[in-house]
Amino acid sequence: MNRCLTSIKNGRKGGRPKYDTNIKASIPDIKLVILTPAQYGSLVEKYGYKLLKKALSILEFWLETSPKGEKYRGKNNYAHFRSDGWVINMAKMKL
Repeated sequence: MNRCLTSIKNGRKGGRPKYDTNIKASIPDIKLVILTPAQYGSLVEKYGYKLLKKALSILEFWLETSPKGEKYRGKNNYAHFRSDGWVINMAKMKL
């Protein structure tokens, strides 16, 4: 098998799968955070609805106001929801 083949399904050179930004989960009051429905479902299972809602609003505000957040607008934001990441830690503090 040739490892140098690129695949849209599996990302560049067979790496991580690419997420289609056109398939977005419809989340009320959230416009800039992009997640697929499967990602949103897994985050609800992992953190619960209340904590995830708070984390989504924190990330939404950061994307909206921060100059550093401009780099992440229009892209999939699933990586921001790591269990040891700043978004989840801030949401836990504000609950």
